[in-house]
Amino acid sequence: MGNDKEDSGFGFKDRAKAEETLKLLESHDMSYRKLTVRGLLQRAKRVLTLTKAPEKIKNIKEAMEVFENWQAGLDGSKDKTQEKEKKDDKKADKKKDEQKDASGSDVEMEDKKPSLPSDSVPGLGFKDRETAEGTLKELEGRDPDYQKLAVKGLLGRAKRVLTCTKDETKLANIKEAMSIFDKFLDDFDSQHLSKQNNAYVALNIVRTCLRTAEDRGLGVEHQKAFIQAYSDVNGEYKRLRTVAEKEGGKTWDIVRNTALKDLKEKHADAVLFKDNDEPTDEHLELLLWAYSPDPAKVKKLIPETKPEAKKVEGSRKRKSGSEDEEETPSKKKK
Repeated sequence: MGNDKEDSGFGFKDRAKAEETLKLLESHDMSYRKLTVRGLLQRAKRVLTLTKAPEKIKNIKEAMEVFENWQAGLDGSKDKTQEKEKKDDKKADKKKDEQKDASGSDVEMEDKKPSLPSDSVPGLGFKDRETAEGTLKELEGRDPDYQKLAVKGLLGRAKRVLTCTKDETKLANIKEAMSIFDKFLDDFDSQHLSKQNNAYVALNIVRTCLRTAEDRGLGVEHQKAFIQAYSDVNGEYKRLRTVAEKEGGKTWDIVRNTALKDLKEKHADAVLFKDNDEPTDEHLELLLWAYSPDPAKVKKLIPETKPEAKKVEGSRKRKSGSEDEEETPSKKKK
């Protein structure tokens, strides 16, 4: 049941497979493409929860980025034809959702949970030079890997739009935007910007580090606000791209990268762990921004702190106990 997409050549095992999938989908109508990509993303998320191999997790996440940025590229297009496709998509989505409800799909159960912020940065597009420059401005300060994938996704979308556009002015504008994106990618690779990517430490480990920092009396107010935002998105760091800091107005992914740029320079030669395997104060400064130069050792040495469960069960038990006590006298009378 779950292998129909792989049998058709679609998949999400790594970046190459995702790119191949998008190419195969070009022969289908847009409604089918969107629904297929959406389904693959949902399945990939479930596979991640069952997978422990670091390499496999990395490959799947890269594939997901390809699909997510393809979706982001769709949002950047202002074509009238896309408006019609959106209407068609709503009908198709509604029909698919009704079918899932009838079958008791676990994917629908996930959709019914409280909604989280989007993980796609708004305002990205490729219709002309000005839009392309605005897109790169919007991507400034964000995770380098996301910048690259977003631009590649927009380029792929732009190429597809070119094949179905006849207006000469529109063609020229899109090609101009594409040249700006091509230059960005050339500079990105020549400057090795991927090395500046700050991989995220898991939220439950960051919670442990926060307790340690507070016990040591370290000033952590700014980081506490970041950790709260990280918690509000359930540790799904990609969603921090659309969650803004209250005071500065910038999204937390940009705030985090800005803080880490200074700290990484400041603590470039710092010792990360004490003799008792606890993180040093310098290392904690980095960890409170969900980053470590040695994430493998962090995962091994620092335990997780899970959020406290709501005390619903306890209140139920107390209620149940009080009901039993009320019945006891009547039982004695009998």
